[in-house]
Amino acid sequence: MIKIAVFISGRGSNLNAIIQAIADKRLSAKIETVISNDKDATGLIIAEQHGLNTFAISQKGMTRAQHEEKILEHLSKFKLDYIVLAGYMRILSPDFLKHFKSEQGYYKVINIHPSLLPAFPGIDSYKQAFDYGVKVAGVTVHLIDENMDRGKILAQEPFPRFGDDTLETFTQRGLSVEHSLYPAVLQQIAKHGIEKK
Repeated sequence: MIKIAVFISGRGSNLNAIIQAIADKRLSAKIETVISNDKDATGLIIAEQHGLNTFAISQKGMTRAQHEEKILEHLSKFKLDYIVLAGYMRILSPDFLKHFKSEQGYYKVINIHPSLLPAFPGIDSYKQAFDYGVKVAGVTVHLIDENMDRGKILAQEPFPRFGDDTLETFTQRGLSVEHSLYPAVLQQIAKHGIEKK
């Protein structure tokens, strides 16, 4: 079983998928704490409904270093295997990441991104892909490194764009892929760890 901290900034749909996968015994993991940089994130309500520890701290009025220091202080109370980013809209600094460096040299911080990286990095990736007119989009689960959306890819899953798609239907299809892919990849990590390559 892996012990994880889940970082969110918004509605918490991937957090909810992870919670459900744990409840259904599809994922051998324990969520030690849920962190958010937005005290009003609806994902925090989901976490609290499931009796999970939560910690919310806005970065407003703080430097990045001060904000991350507060989060590290909270995380120090737990023995964690991985940090799982699930719609966390802040870039983590190298100073933060170094606290989670594995013996193999990678950071034990996992992210899900709504595109087939390296295509469409950054924000609004479904909209970027939709506006570009892709025929196939997808979802990537990857390790975090010092570069945005550039770490080692752990898994990718494509999905089609249909002719009558709106941005909304296209995005919904992507989200359903996210909600099955992320717990599945985390379960692979729980069973086999992360390959050194």
